Amino acid sequence: MSSVPDRTYSSCQNYSWSTTDILGRGATAVVFKARNKTSGEVFAVKVFHDRVSTYHSSVPERELDLLRRMKHRNVIGILGREKEIGTGNDVIVMEYCSGGSLYSMLDKPKYAFGFPEEEFLIVLHDISDGVAYLRKNQIIHRDIKPGNIMRKIDENGRSVYMLTDFGAARALEEEETFTSIYGTEEYLDPNMYERAVLRRTTGNVYDADVDLWSLGVTIYHVATGSLPFQPYGGRSNATTMHYITSEKKSGVISGKQRSEGGDIEWSTELPRTCSLSASLKSFVTPMIAGLLESNQKMRWTFDKFFNSTNDIMNKITVKVFDCSTGINNKLYIDKTDRYAQFQEAVAKTTEIAAGEQLILFHNRELSEIIEGTIQMQNWPKNLIRGQVYLYQREKLDQQRLVLPEIPPLPQFPSKVTLDRDCYVAHKMAAISCLMERYIAMCIIQQEIMLQSENYLRDYILRITRKINNCIPDMCKMLQEHKSRQNVFYNCYDSQLRMCVILRKPNPTSTTDAEFLRLFDRLHEVVEDKNPWTVLNKAESRSHECKVYMEVLMQKIKEQEDEAIAVCVGCLEEDHCMQKAEYINSKVCDIHLVFLRHKKQRILPEEESFGHEADRAKLMDLCVQIVSLLQSHCLLNLTRVYNVVGKQLSLLLKNLQRTKKVEQNITSVTECCEKLSKRMERMETECKDLSSKLIPAVHSLMINNKSIGQGIPETTGQKPGNSGTDSGYGTKEVSSTSGIVSKQASQMSSDPGYYSPQQSSIGQSALSKFKEMTTSTSRFPSSGFISIAHKLESGFQSLNKDSITVSQNLEENTKILEEQNKMVAQLSQLGLAGSEDT
Repeated sequence: MSSVPDRTYSSCQNYSWSTTDILGRGATAVVFKARNKTSGEVFAVKVFHDRVSTYHSSVPERELDLLRRMKHRNVIGILGREKEIGTGNDVIVMEYCSGGSLYSMLDKPKYAFGFPEEEFLIVLHDISDGVAYLRKNQIIHRDIKPGNIMRKIDENGRSVYMLTDFGAARALEEEETFTSIYGTEEYLDPNMYERAVLRRTTGNVYDADVDLWSLGVTIYHVATGSLPFQPYGGRSNATTMHYITSEKKSGVISGKQRSEGGDIEWSTELPRTCSLSASLKSFVTPMIAGLLESNQKMRWTFDKFFNSTNDIMNKITVKVFDCSTGINNKLYIDKTDRYAQFQEAVAKTTEIAAGEQLILFHNRELSEIIEGTIQMQNWPKNLIRGQVYLYQREKLDQQRLVLPEIPPLPQFPSKVTLDRDCYVAHKMAAISCLMERYIAMCIIQQEIMLQSENYLRDYILRITRKINNCIPDMCKMLQEHKSRQNVFYNCYDSQLRMCVILRKPNPTSTTDAEFLRLFDRLHEVVEDKNPWTVLNKAESRSHECKVYMEVLMQKIKEQEDEAIAVCVGCLEEDHCMQKAEYINSKVCDIHLVFLRHKKQRILPEEESFGHEADRAKLMDLCVQIVSLLQSHCLLNLTRVYNVVGKQLSLLLKNLQRTKKVEQNITSVTECCEKLSKRMERMETECKDLSSKLIPAVHSLMINNKSIGQGIPETTGQKPGNSGTDSGYGTKEVSSTSGIVSKQASQMSSDPGYYSPQQSSIGQSALSKFKEMTTSTSRFPSSGFISIAHKLESGFQSLNKDSITVSQNLEENTKILEEQNKMVAQLSQLGLAGSEDT
């Protein structure tokens, strides 16, 4: 019994294929999925039509010759040439791309509004590299379009796009031209379109730049899911098509005619339904505009296209959520850019000036993490891959939430028409896929919005904790300044009181005049109470900061409690994503049924009834998914935006308040620093004056015989270790203190520190001082001088550590009390009347 040959299968010497397993179809050939007869491995075979093999045998020969010369990742590989058994038609064997053609992907409802950003960039990179390889080998393709770009999946699961179908390709030397016409209408250069489609004799010659126009149309198609130039009626309206492409203004990237004889809708921007980020659009839009320039002199060159593509691929991306608009921007920044350029890119995309930007990564300001001089390629990887939040410091109350654009649902014609119904079903499935994408984005937006509030609140709480830690330190610093000023003024007030006793209104000698001059200057310095005024103001401001922060912390807590009590957004129990996925799967299933019905051409009565029922169901499902987006998800998004926006507004006001407190703390700190320097100058001058006054006092006391009579010796002083600490953390006494005369200071190596347990000068110094006055004098000079000496030593310590003297305040006070008693004793003995003696 002889077998009947299966007409659905065909083969060549080493490969066989099903004639129903078509991968692609073109003007010269059909591409089938085939298997090697020996290994069973899958390949693609391009079988040329009878007329091509018979009358245009040079076409497969030319393509084979070109393919044999090319070896590149983004150019389809050639394995050999054979003859189809039975017909003798030429067969070219190529590597198989399991992902199908780029056109078949764009024809799916999922990609009807363009590729996702990540996949778009892969397409752009691969076709750019493929065309660059062709140009390097001086080859023009002449039919670049999605149908001639194949997709395969590499071992990493990543898409690889490859140029194929080199039937129209030819070698073309630099600046060489050609006159033959090849290509697909929608992707043809306007000059070639005029001759090839309109059949006008133009006498034009063409060069490699015709591939640039095709690239521009292809890139627009991949980005948006639709062709850039669409006359009403499509290919049947060739005259309008040529008018749109040839007469459009520079910079226009699309032109569409919605009705017969209607106006052209021109656009210089990609549609809002395009999934590319605003930052990427800012690079891709001028690229498309440059490639689609009708004037060839203004059209981009290949080098400019390749450089622009490489520039995009080499950029670093950072996700920046703009809390003002609710948009999660993906910014493309040069690797060598720094923080200032990053802020400029943010300002360009969001229209928020750099000075108004508050950029947080988690709960830290980005400028705290990143130094301004570090290039972006050296930024932390978790930051580059993470989420950054942008706030406007002076938040405006106006609504700026940007909602997605929802295309109108198409309508079925009243009468069932399988072709038209399939077209409408495809549109509905495309819109359903878009709605599912919008719902997913909407839920993510809500989560990021709520997170933006938490991060800003945490950031402010970090600042408040820092401020609350600074306030006690500030108060301690002010208290130490107060103690220092108390010591200073009390010391020199006592010295002035003693000098008043010796002061002669009418000086009679040079010593008296010098004493009076020094006294007046010391009095002038000590009477300057401005440091007290400044210190009081600083203390007042410090107290205000403390009270203000207590009130602010209470307000922040109340606002946080209010925010916790409000629950908004799409909840997990709403199952929004699950509903969207379910509805969309049902819509796509019906679309596939309508595709099958279209191929059948005529439906049986039972299927015809089901077809009509599916039309109604399809419309109902599309209404459901649009309603889920509009009436639930977008409504919740708006509520989240309003609630979070209110909290952000309050938090940003609180942030401004904390900045004012920080400014006040800084002001107090700077005030204390200036006050410290001023006190150092006053102390230095007073020490200098005191060192010159003491010898003058001694001289006056020596010349006045009555100053020591009747004054008891200071008791309770015992010899001891002269190296004891002075109470200010130092054991040294300035040689310029002037408290004792040179003779007294040379009599002992003891520096003369005083404490209740030790003698300041010792008996030898006291005896020497008595000899300098009168032999009968009983003036307790050693006690007085030791007290003054110790105070002078303390002031030397203040110069080294002008703040931390509070621990010595008690001892300093005792010393001052003793000195005041000494001055009172002098007064009681009538030293003030020495002028009469």
